[in-house]
Amino acid sequence: MSGNFTHDFNGAEAQQDAFEPIPAGTLAKVRLTIRPGGVGPEGWVTQSRTSEAQYLNTEAVIVEGPHARRRVYTRIGLRGKGAQGGDDTYANRGRALIRGILESARGIAAKDSSDRARAARTIRGYGDLNGMEFVARIGLEKDRDDPRGPGRNVIAAAIGPEHADYARLMGAAPAQPMPPGPAAPATGGAAPPWAAAQPSQPPAAAGNAPFWAR
Repeated sequence: MSGNFTHDFNGAEAQQDAFEPIPAGTLAKVRLTIRPGGVGPEGWVTQSRTSEAQYLNTEAVIVEGPHARRRVYTRIGLRGKGAQGGDDTYANRGRALIRGILESARGIAAKDSSDRARAARTIRGYGDLNGMEFVARIGLEKDRDDPRGPGRNVIAAAIGPEHADYARLMGAAPAQPMPPGPAAPATGGAAPPWAAAQPSQPPAAAGNAPFWAR
């Protein structure tokens, strides 16, 4: 091996930045990756080793901004421990987060109940979430094993197009834009920032549009 070979660590994060949690409430565009747990028809689900709980074991990489390349690990609940058809709070929170991720990634408002919006909130399998980009609000969760420690970051919520900072963080348009529908009647008021920032999209060809937009 050549004696001139070197390893350059100038691009590595400073230690303080690498280990200090991201402040709670920070908004950032992230890319979601699911770590397959081998459970379920597609193998995306992870089974708890200590209970009946099931979840998606996810890693969200911050795409850009001051915290770019930082990773946030979150378990998205699918079934709570001991839940047998009752009120499963763990699963309900997980379903709410998945809905928020779909709305953020596909650029639809939470109050939109149109057929297109309802279709955009559907997936063919959990694998559809893998690689999805959306705007996340970063939270801070205390470590049960170290309650005095700084805690760890999690995805607290997904931010949709109603938020004033959505268009700036997400970019010009969602990664999977919905084809435009009929023009809404003019209200005479100024468009909200997220609506004004997004350029109109040409109608998608039926063969190229994602299944939920056809």
